[in-house]
Amino acid sequence: MKHLYIIALCFLLSLNALSQSVDMYINDAKKDIVTGIYRVDSDLNNILNTYKGVYTENSTKYAECLLWCAMICERAGDNEQSEQLLKRSKELFKQYGDGPFDGKDTLSEIFYLDIRSELCYNAGTDLLSRKNAVKSCELKKDFFGPKSDIYLRSLLDVSKLYALRLNNKKSQQYHNQGYQTYVEIIKREFCEKSEYERSTYWMSVRKYIDKTIDIAHIAARSRRESKSLDSMAVAAYNALLLSKGLLLNTTISFEESVLESGNYEAILNLMYKKDLATRKASQATIDSVDHVIINALKRDGQGFTIPHLSITWKDVRNKLSADDIAIEFYKQSGGNFGAVMIKREWDAPKIVHLKEYVAYNKNNSKSLARALDECSFENYSKNDAEKLWKLSKAVWTDDIIKYFPTTDEGRVFFAAEGELLVTGIEYLPFVKPVCEGDSVIDYCCVDDLYNVYRLTSTRMLVVDNVEYFGNTAAIFGGLDYHMSVKRLQADKEKYSKENIEDVLYAFNDGEHRLREVVDGIQDLIGTQREADSIVSIINKNNIKDLHAVAYMSNDGTEAAFKNLSGTNQALIHVATHGFFYNKSDSIAIKRLKLGDDPLSYSGLIFAGADNKWFGDDLPEGVEDGFLKASEISVLDFRGLDLVVLSACETAKGYVAADGVFGLQRGFKMAGANSILMSLWKVDDDATCFLMTEFYKNWMKGDNKHDALEKAKQAVRSNDKWKEPKYWAAFILLDGVE
Repeated sequence: MKHLYIIALCFLLSLNALSQSVDMYINDAKKDIVTGIYRVDSDLNNILNTYKGVYTENSTKYAECLLWCAMICERAGDNEQSEQLLKRSKELFKQYGDGPFDGKDTLSEIFYLDIRSELCYNAGTDLLSRKNAVKSCELKKDFFGPKSDIYLRSLLDVSKLYALRLNNKKSQQYHNQGYQTYVEIIKREFCEKSEYERSTYWMSVRKYIDKTIDIAHIAARSRRESKSLDSMAVAAYNALLLSKGLLLNTTISFEESVLESGNYEAILNLMYKKDLATRKASQATIDSVDHVIINALKRDGQGFTIPHLSITWKDVRNKLSADDIAIEFYKQSGGNFGAVMIKREWDAPKIVHLKEYVAYNKNNSKSLARALDECSFENYSKNDAEKLWKLSKAVWTDDIIKYFPTTDEGRVFFAAEGELLVTGIEYLPFVKPVCEGDSVIDYCCVDDLYNVYRLTSTRMLVVDNVEYFGNTAAIFGGLDYHMSVKRLQADKEKYSKENIEDVLYAFNDGEHRLREVVDGIQDLIGTQREADSIVSIINKNNIKDLHAVAYMSNDGTEAAFKNLSGTNQALIHVATHGFFYNKSDSIAIKRLKLGDDPLSYSGLIFAGADNKWFGDDLPEGVEDGFLKASEISVLDFRGLDLVVLSACETAKGYVAADGVFGLQRGFKMAGANSILMSLWKVDDDATCFLMTEFYKNWMKGDNKHDALEKAKQAVRSNDKWKEPKYWAAFILLDGVE
């Protein structure tokens, strides 16, 4: 375990360094203890000799230098030399008072105790390690204050030390002393900061959440039921409710608060901020507008609050029916996965570990994270079925399955994290697939046997349902990617929308009849049939009182899509090509100038995009047909009940601590409720059939979840499309009604 607040003077000093320069380095190093900066240099002799020449071997300055060098050795794994340096340092400090430090240099004493704790832990003397860590923690409380960042982190470090020895009672005691204080600090800070400041602040403080999850994960190694373990499970579930999608949901809550405030100045500046974002204004400029909005609300006595930060595991439990189960998956800092589960009758959540490794055979074992990353439903054979089965047993462990519903009414709600976010774990086999020769003749997945709901967070069960007041459905399909520049110019004038930016995208090759770009932008015949069928189904007799408007051929432009912003759409369906770029593709990054925004790497293609694809110049202000997730994020789709992305890889994106940065985040930021999207390159014909069946079921009265399940079964009933690659790509996010 590494105490990140331990900082040392670890840079190379010149042998001719002046005394005042050394003093400056010492003072900077002490500041670094507070700020958390960490620098490493292995040339200990140069450092020690420099200090000897300036301060002599018996000075407290030299004693401090010995401490820093002891830390360097401990970090490098040289525990023996670290012990010697630490011992000599203590002897020197002892010469200047009744005790080793005599309270004259608390920072040095804290530093000493932390290094000693590390060395004892490395040596396996856990009792001494905890004793030193506890004493250091007490000094930090007195020196830095009971609400200081350093003290609160120290409490969690001590808690983890006790958890490692399965002393869950003591671990819980130290954890709970500081955790709630930390949560309250986060709530306060988030209400005072701009969107960008919240992002940078969260990057620095989410270590508390990570440590809480680590401690709970370690504590769960004890199979004995105890109040202490229950307490850590409660802390873990609440931490996950707080942290999952925190930045996204805070941004959404902030905009909702402004729009509902009636504060004209705040609302006007929010619109101005969105306009600045579309124009790619500097972050500092956008940031300043956020503070104008916050101050405008304050002057009116309308402070910004974040209701979702106060939701607890009990709130979620109370929304469950008798046979339901809610699961929050997590990925701890060490890379292992776990799950915290609740049922309505439980007095506390339960923590279980997922398998650390997936053993495909004696000579082929992979970490669960890597196995998930390499998981493929697209190429399906006896060997693939066997791998998916073993992966399924690693994710859906017996310790989870034993709490699954026992009736048809029971539901399984889960929120993923890490690689689980972009893997269709609900479609992993629940029983071992039946094979005949090299062919798989029977495939039964988790979703076949249980009502499984994928959520961004199980707090979605608590959040009040938004009133979806629109009754219009916008259906895009059968798009003409080859329309002329002149037609695009007319389209621009029709909608009077200003162009955000022109970007030329390149695409990797793929097989024909998939909804991806191959050697140019090919027409998708299936999307024409799909859009026609959906419009017909909706506009016949449906119990939802929806009216579908078709955007096909030359009408399905990027400008037409953006014009839907603020029009209270109830449903948006887009059947087209999709794209997702990997940041490791240096050619794409250089050619497309994508920048650092991960939302610019995913998107949808609209009519007329061929012009930009082949490098033709477009008139100023004309949309190029390549709609990025970043552009979607600034649109106004409040009231949008469902968006269906009937294209390739629309669920893909960059997995980060705050979720998936891709199309799903873009639409969520814009206000969409549920999203139906794909995990890989989908077949044109099979997708057309699935979507048509989905709308037939939904318009007859089935909820979104059931309508999709029936549609998938209809696809699987066709002998051509039995394999998972034809139907398991589509996942429904937040499809709870």
